[in-house]
Amino acid sequence: MKKQVVLASCSLILGVALLGIGGASHSQNAATIHAVTTPASSGLAAPEKVDGTNTEVQSVTGNSTSGKVTYTNGANTATAATYKQNKYQSNSQAKSSFANYHNVTETNGPKITLADGTKAVKQGVMGHVYIQWQKNGWDVTAVANSDQMGTGTVNSSNKAATKVANKVQKTLKSTKVTTKKVTHGDVVVYNSNQTKPANSISWQQGKKVARVTGVNAKTTAKIAKDTLK
Repeated sequence: MKKQVVLASCSLILGVALLGIGGASHSQNAATIHAVTTPASSGLAAPEKVDGTNTEVQSVTGNSTSGKVTYTNGANTATAATYKQNKYQSNSQAKSSFANYHNVTETNGPKITLADGTKAVKQGVMGHVYIQWQKNGWDVTAVANSDQMGTGTVNSSNKAATKVANKVQKTLKSTKVTTKKVTHGDVVVYNSNQTKPANSISWQQGKKVARVTGVNAKTTAKIAKDTLK
């Protein structure tokens, strides 16, 4: 009887040991199978998928010090948006880097007032109309083609420019981009979709500088909103 008990115990211990070995191996294999590079795994705050769209991450390179995330729309392999991030050793280095993205806001030109009372300036340059204003440390530029302003009077052109600026302001408010606290911020949004990622939202937060560029203005703003802390 004692011999049978000992054998049974040995069999039980051996079975548990084998199960433990098999379980560890399965866990390791699962981890290997499911290990993918995501923005978060590379220390980047950008989202994997943009809410309400089919825009999602195609590739991630680099890390939190210098990284890049590229987005595509579903089966379309063309780049829909890009997020870039850099961290520097000092605020002054970050400021110098951000200067490459910063569009200086003009103060000369026809003045217009947006729906929320924000004062803006209109400029016409080489087939485009630029409406610029400042909000909560952000410099915002709305861009429209000159032919979208109509061919009427100055007053009607100003009304058309105000309409474009209000549309951009609405997008920024709905995504709460310009409510985020930044050292400096810069937004360039086109009135219509672009064939290339021309819309851009850039910012400096202390030693960090980041930039989102995209084909669609709202998608670009959503990525920035999900990334800004």
